[in-house]
Amino acid sequence: MLLLTGLGGCAAPVAPAAPTPGFSADTATREGLISGATASEAACTALPDGLWVRAEGRAECLRVSGRLARPARRAIVYIPGDPGGAAYRTAGGQPEIETVSEAYELSDAARHASARARSAALGAMPVLVLGRPGMRGSSGEHARDRHTTAEVALVDAGLTALRRRFGIEELVLLGFSSGGAVVANLLARRGDVACAVIGSAPLDLEAYYRRPDGSLPEGYTMRAGELADPLDSIGEIRPGAEIYVIGDRRDRMVPATAWTAWVAAAQRTGLHVHAAEVAGQDRPDLGRGAAASRHLTISRGFEVARACAVGMPPDQVMHALEADAPLLVPQGRRLHGAEIRAALAGRTLRGLEWEPTLNVLSTWAADGTLTYLALGREARPLAQWRWRVEGDRLCTTRHGCTEVLTAAGALNLVAGHPARLRLTLLTSPDARAAADRSGGGPEGPPP
Repeated sequence: MLLLTGLGGCAAPVAPAAPTPGFSADTATREGLISGATASEAACTALPDGLWVRAEGRAECLRVSGRLARPARRAIVYIPGDPGGAAYRTAGGQPEIETVSEAYELSDAARHASARARSAALGAMPVLVLGRPGMRGSSGEHARDRHTTAEVALVDAGLTALRRRFGIEELVLLGFSSGGAVVANLLARRGDVACAVIGSAPLDLEAYYRRPDGSLPEGYTMRAGELADPLDSIGEIRPGAEIYVIGDRRDRMVPATAWTAWVAAAQRTGLHVHAAEVAGQDRPDLGRGAAASRHLTISRGFEVARACAVGMPPDQVMHALEADAPLLVPQGRRLHGAEIRAALAGRTLRGLEWEPTLNVLSTWAADGTLTYLALGREARPLAQWRWRVEGDRLCTTRHGCTEVLTAAGALNLVAGHPARLRLTLLTSPDARAAADRSGGGPEGPPP
C-alpha cells in the first residue's frame, strides 16, 4: 500500500521549531508555509544553500537543494509544484493556504538527499532543486506569490545566481504542475535553456481557474493583473530550446485544456514543442481523496530531462513516451546476495522511490524489518514492511523482488523487463547531510 500510516496510533504534536536566525519563519514547515517568511541578506548569504535574489522591487532568499562538485556544461534544475495536499482559499481578495499535507515537511537533510538521489539515479547527471518563493525554506509568501509575475522574476534571478555559483553553461529546466507554469514563463526570459520539460502544468491560467459552471473565482479576477499567464508570453519565447510538455488527459487537478491550448499556440509560432500523454500517478498520503488524481508526472519528467540533456533526438524521446517505454536505463554493478545484505542490514538510508516519486528515510533492521520514518523535524515511524534476500535479489513486502545495482554512491533497486527503477538509496555520506543528523543521516544507525 502507498498510504503511509503511523504506527502505534496518532503521533504527538511536534512543537514548532525555531526558524533560522534572520528568518521570521521556516517555510519548510507547514506553519511557516502558511504564514510566509521574511529573511535578511546576511542570514541568507550565511547559508550554504541560500541565494539572495532581487527582482520586481523585492529581495528574497531562495534555497537550493543539491550541489555540483565541478562546473557543468548542462545541469537539470527542477522547479517543484505546489505543496502536497495544499488547499487554497481567498480572504479579502488575497489567497491563503487553508491546509497542507504533513508529507510536505522535509528537513534540510531530506531536501539535499532528494537532489543527490535523483542525480545518482540519472547516472551522476547534475541535479539541483530550486525552491520557489515561500516554499521549502525560501522566504516569501507562497499563496500570494503563486502564479505571479513576481514569482517568475525571482526564480529567474535565482537561476542566474545558480549559473554563476556552480559554473553551469546551459540549463535543462524541469517544472511540475505550478512549477511547470514558471518554467514556461522563464522560456520567454532566458536564452540559456537547452531543454525544458513541463509536466501536468496550468499553462492557461484562465482555463485552470475556471469553475465547472464557467465562472471565474474572485481569487483570479481580483489578481489577474499580477498573474503570469504562460499563454501571454509565448510570443516572447526565444527559439532554440527543445520543449517537452507531458501530462495525463485524465488529470483531475490540472485539466488537459490548461496545457493543450499552450502547446497548440506555441507550435503555431514554430517553437520546438513536443507534447505527449503519459500516465499520471497518485500519492494517497497527500490527502487528495479516494479518486485517482492522475496528476503526478515527476518521475517521467526527470527521464525526459535527462534524455534531452544528453542529446537524445526528440523523435526517440517521443517514441519512448508514446510506447510507455523507459527512457532511463538503470546503471551499476549488480550485487550478489551477501553484498545486498551487507549493504542494508542495520543501516538507515535516505533515498527516493520513483513511481510515484516519494522521498524516503528508511531503516533496514537485521531482523528483516523495514521501517519508513517521517522526513520532517521528528523522525517518527510511519510504516513497516519486511525485507529479505532471496538468492541475488532483494525482496520487500513494499517493492516486491528487485535486482540491486550499485553506482555513484547509491543503490538502485530495479525490476521488470525492460528494467525500471523502483528505489534509489544513498550509501555514501554527504558533508552537509553528515553535519545535520536530525532524523538520521545517510549512514546513521537505526534509531
